[in-house]
Amino acid sequence: MGFLIFITIAFLCLGIFIKWKSSFLIGRMGEGFVSRKLHDPDSTQYKILNNLVLPSKGNTSVTQIDHVIVSNYGIFVVETKAYKGWIFGSANQEYWTQVIFRYKKRFYNPLRQNFAHTKAIENLLGSKHLKASIISLIAFPYADKLKISGTDFVGYTRDIKRKIESYTDIIYSDAERDEIIELLTHVNIIDKEVRKLHNREVEELKDVKLMKSNLRKLQKIEKLIER
Repeated sequence: MGFLIFITIAFLCLGIFIKWKSSFLIGRMGEGFVSRKLHDPDSTQYKILNNLVLPSKGNTSVTQIDHVIVSNYGIFVVETKAYKGWIFGSANQEYWTQVIFRYKKRFYNPLRQNFAHTKAIENLLGSKHLKASIISLIAFPYADKLKISGTDFVGYTRDIKRKIESYTDIIYSDAERDEIIELLTHVNIIDKEVRKLHNREVEELKDVKLMKSNLRKLQKIEKLIER
């Protein structure tokens, strides 16, 4: 009996690991796709920094940022979500929904997630380097249909590229742009153990948010029963 329990637990752990690894690899593929599409080899006015891990004053000690585009026209922070199917949500909702036929999955509003990323960069650059608000953008490279209301800063990769290119006023000189790039590159944390710690912190944070969400649902049900 003990051996069967051990085997069952081992298979469950393996299943969880495979699911996590698959999700991780799909995410990385999506980020690579977006990075290639945003990259303009003929332009010296845009520089893309991918997969940055920066110090954070938010819910985690560090924060991982998919893409930062530093240009003469501003700084753009892009969060990539490699989700397929239909995506429903609004700018003010805490959670959005992915729908693939009968399958539904809720996920944290990426605009709120990316807000933490922009704040981390703002804290690092400070007023000395920052001359305009950082632009937050969300890319869904593989979505079949996007039904997002209340914002035009969410779209397919081509939409995000057009949005970035729509900013045409010069804000940073070449020297200022390059100084920001050098600063972000310098503070980027490449230590593998720190990056693993960040992944654990994110998973723990997801669990806490899920527990809070379930608690709110339970409280609503209790109120309905009391009536």
